[in-house]
Amino acid sequence: MSAVPVTDRGRRTRDALVVAARGVFEERGYDGTRMGDIAEAAGVSHGTVYTWFATKDAVLMAVVESLVDDLYASLSTPEAADPLARIDLANRRYLDAYREHARLLEVVEQAATTDETFRAVLAGLRAAHVERVAATIRHLQADGAARADLDAHAAAAALCAMVEGFARHWFGRGEDHDEATAVATLTQLWAGALDLRTT
Repeated sequence: MSAVPVTDRGRRTRDALVVAARGVFEERGYDGTRMGDIAEAAGVSHGTVYTWFATKDAVLMAVVESLVDDLYASLSTPEAADPLARIDLANRRYLDAYREHARLLEVVEQAATTDETFRAVLAGLRAAHVERVAATIRHLQADGAARADLDAHAAAAALCAMVEGFARHWFGRGEDHDEATAVATLTQLWAGALDLRTT
C-alpha cells in the first residue's frame, strides 16, 4: 500500500507528503480528507501522491508511524529512585505526548471505527501502556511500596484508562489547561489507588 523510496529525492518527496498529510488530516479529519487535498497541501500533482501511497489509509498509516514512535517513547519507564517521582514523571511524559498528538489521535480514532488496522494500532499502544504500568506495580508490590491485594494488571488497566481518558478531556479539545495541575492530580490519584509508601 505504500512504496519505499530508494533515492534521497524519493525519500524527501515521500517525507514531504507525510508532513503535508498530517496537517490535512488534523484540519479536515479522516472522513474529510481526500488524496487531492494532500497533493495540494504538498504542492505536488495527484499522480505524485499515488506514486507513494495507493490509498488514503496508506498515507494515514505513514503519518501514524511517527505518532506511534513518540507515544511508545513516552511510555518508557522513567529513571527515578523515588516511586512517586517516577510516577509523576511518567504522567508528565504521557500528557506531553498526548497533547502534542491529540488531534491526530482523534483522526486515528475516526479511522478505527471502520478499519481494523487502525484499531490494532490503538489497541497495541494501550496494551503496551498497561503492560509497562503493570510491571511497575508488581515491582512496587515486591518492594512493599504498594498495596499487595491489588491485581497488578487490572490496576494498571484502570489507571491507564484514567490517564488516557483524562488526557482526552484535558488536552484533546484544543483548550489550554494547566499541565502542572493535571500531573499533580493524576500522581495523587495513582498514589492513593496504590497506597504508595515512600521512604
